[in-house]
Amino acid sequence: MSQNYTKAIKAIINFKKYFDKIDPKIPKKLVGEIGEFYALKELEKLGLEPEHKGGQGGYDIFLKKLNKKIEVRTSLWKNEGVYPDKTIRFWGWRVENQNQKRSEKFDYLIGVGLDENFSKPKFYIFTYKEAFRVGDITIGRFKNIKKKIHLFETKIAFKKAMRSKPKLVSTFEKKINMKPSQFLDKWNKIK
Repeated sequence: MSQNYTKAIKAIINFKKYFDKIDPKIPKKLVGEIGEFYALKELEKLGLEPEHKGGQGGYDIFLKKLNKKIEVRTSLWKNEGVYPDKTIRFWGWRVENQNQKRSEKFDYLIGVGLDENFSKPKFYIFTYKEAFRVGDITIGRFKNIKKKIHLFETKIAFKKAMRSKPKLVSTFEKKINMKPSQFLDKWNKIK
């Protein structure tokens, strides 16, 4: 099956290259899909028998072997006008929307970070409990988001964000940004 994930990833990257010539604005659906395929490929390598739900189950991947549900969130480097200094870039993953009925719809959240070419994926693994440790937040133009994780491109970007909008970065997000290695490629959390 891993061959199929690799083929899907290559097809999306090729489509993106072609699409960029027509309209460089990246369709969000592509970002989400390729992130799921990258995660599926990694989970399969670990022998966890992932099953792609494709939006059919309120979560993205079911691990048959462990009877666990995975939610995958994928991000490119961005600012989106959230921070006034445009040099502040981050990967941003939504954890929960406002008015969303909080249910244990997933056991693990995988935040996939990509570069502008949809390549070089970085995987940040959060248990359900860790994902919900981020505090509630109000972001001006993104009123629908209640909980999110921003992982900044550099420590300098993180410090600039803290100076410019300290209320936008929760205590747990500070921990994530100070010690990202505690979450990067921590596949052993999934059990």
